[in-house]
Amino acid sequence: MRRIPELLAPAGTKEAFIAAVEAGADAIYCGGTLFNARMNAGNFDDEALAEAIGFAHVRGVKVYVTMNTLLTDEELPAALSYCARLAEWGADALIIQDLGLGKLVRDHLPDLPIHLSTQASVFGPGGIRAAAKLGYERVVTARELSLEEIRAVCAIGEAEIEVFCHGALCICYSGQCQMSRAIGGRSGNRGACAQPCRLPYEALAANGKPTGEGPYALSPADMCMIDHLGELAEAGVASLKIEGRMKSPEYVGVVVSIYRKYLDLYAREGSYTVSQEDREALAQIFSRGFTDGYFSGEAGRRFMSGRIQKNKGILVGTVTNPSAGRNLVEIRLEEGASLEMGDGVEIRGRDTRAGNLVTYLKASVKGRLVIGDLKDPVAKGDSVYRLTSKAQMAAASLYYKGKDWHEGKYLRRLPVTMTCVAAGDTLSVTASGGGKTAVCRAAGITPGEADASARIEKALRKSGGTPFEVAEVRMRGNFVLAVSMSQLNEIRREALRLLEEALLGRRAPREVKAGGAPLPAEEARVELMLSGPEDPRLAQLPAYGAACRAEGVPLWILVPAALLAEIPEEETARWAEYGRVLPYISNISKGREDAAVAAGFDEICRRAGERGILLGNPEWACRFAEAGVPVLGDYGWNVYNGETLAAMAELGVQPGARSLEAEDPAEGPFPLMVSEHRWRAAGLIDRKGAAYRLVKQAWSDQTQILREAPAGSGSPEEAAAAAAAKGRPVRLFP
Repeated sequence: MRRIPELLAPAGTKEAFIAAVEAGADAIYCGGTLFNARMNAGNFDDEALAEAIGFAHVRGVKVYVTMNTLLTDEELPAALSYCARLAEWGADALIIQDLGLGKLVRDHLPDLPIHLSTQASVFGPGGIRAAAKLGYERVVTARELSLEEIRAVCAIGEAEIEVFCHGALCICYSGQCQMSRAIGGRSGNRGACAQPCRLPYEALAANGKPTGEGPYALSPADMCMIDHLGELAEAGVASLKIEGRMKSPEYVGVVVSIYRKYLDLYAREGSYTVSQEDREALAQIFSRGFTDGYFSGEAGRRFMSGRIQKNKGILVGTVTNPSAGRNLVEIRLEEGASLEMGDGVEIRGRDTRAGNLVTYLKASVKGRLVIGDLKDPVAKGDSVYRLTSKAQMAAASLYYKGKDWHEGKYLRRLPVTMTCVAAGDTLSVTASGGGKTAVCRAAGITPGEADASARIEKALRKSGGTPFEVAEVRMRGNFVLAVSMSQLNEIRREALRLLEEALLGRRAPREVKAGGAPLPAEEARVELMLSGPEDPRLAQLPAYGAACRAEGVPLWILVPAALLAEIPEEETARWAEYGRVLPYISNISKGREDAAVAAGFDEICRRAGERGILLGNPEWACRFAEAGVPVLGDYGWNVYNGETLAAMAELGVQPGARSLEAEDPAEGPFPLMVSEHRWRAAGLIDRKGAAYRLVKQAWSDQTQILREAPAGSGSPEEAAAAAAAKGRPVRLFP
């Protein structure tokens, strides 16, 4: 059997959790009622979460609990106490975004593994090394990686690698999105994303004309890696993660069962071919269109969902007679397609949508069907899509219906081995399974007149209503014993009870207390972030310098490290007359920027000197710190509490900028998204008329989305006055 990755399933409700276990997940990730990035999911209260962990463990399934939001200093004590309860209940790991919380868990609960969330925006080998240094056993990498990049991070070997394999995608790098907070006050980094990427936007070229990338210019298709499981296994991926804590239990059951099927096929045979039936099942349960993302390189337009930002369903037919009766429509089915009573349909014209459940269905002439009830107008030639299949939903519901934590006809049982040893008057039964063993001994067994081994083996093969199935019975010793069936049943039951107790993985309760230093006050300053040596604002450096001196605040002049070698030293020396010149590396530097930094590393170190370098991500932190260059952490680290600064200090990173979560979106433009996608558009207009600009630097592979600045904002005088008044940094982005 070939090594295959763990299959990690989502669960936002009890039903989805049970469905994931029953459908074949190796592990499940879920959230409690506190501090997780899907606070709008059903989630689990304390009692339910403890029950869920036990339900999974006795069936050989791990449970990872999401604690993947940013936390304030005031929230850290409650968060750490909650982590201690999760440890007590037997959680196998915590999935964490906030580096400060990760440090507290590592220091106070060292036997509770921590996984670094995809919200931490780790995308390269340097980030993996930094995470491992901070105690993370696993890193959930950014979803924007290619196969080659996945191989590179797996090759580091210092932490396990988890990648997403199926489900919704974000257009922005996870952890770097401020769009939801800026538009509606609901922060994705705080567990309340309102999914503004699924709203309509008009995409405009630089000349103001539409590019045709709307109306859902920010809505990606869904990821589907069902064809790439072998490549991911061979790359060294430890875990394949299905997105979907907001999805239905039927969705979880269908997706998990299909991925389980092909992972097992690959393990046995080394190859597989996905059937058309399974492809259609994945698309039917939910799909905005499928993409493998950036797995094969630049995704282009196939990355986006197109004109529909919701479930697209399966094309099943075309309208042939839109007026076949009152609220009835005649359709011609596609070859091989079907419709049944209770299916959900949507009929799509160029600018119209009509949908409902099929409550009327009758065969018409020439193999056509008449369906209803459809009250909205449709036209001849409109396409008919099946959004939900009643048959699929009914079959998928069997994964969870009629099942609870402690009762139901379960599909999933843990294989155990029962070993019976007879020694003198003592009968010992050892139950082994899921990496645990339990022993029950009965002494005082009297000798018998016949060999009782067959009767003993028969008794030990029973598992009754337990979560176990006896896969093997091993017998050693002399079984000429007088032992009753009731004695054997009692020994077996006790051995399985002890095994179940061992599998729960409970830990001893612990008192923990978070007492680190809170975030210190920030320095008032103006930060002029340049796009390069041709930035037109360089002409205003004397004005910025004068305005900052007048207000008594420093000026930082931030220069792209990727371009530093192209800028003469005398030029940066001239800039230094007005303020502190610092090279910077973006929050996401994957691609051209990283390549330029790698090629010019020695020169960047020399030029940065004692002034230091500003880094927006852990990718380069250790390397620059080891080279003796002072490293300052930029806003991409999402510093939200003092413990995060303490964690960064372990990597040699000094305080630089706090998370953009601390910024008021109304006070000025800052990056709302950073994306790997390359739009043709130069700007976007949302449904309320707000304008956004797309910034694409020649030295970067990423695109930033910023809200358009009001005319005249960010002038030297305004920036210096604002910094002085706020008592904190004011950054002027390119």
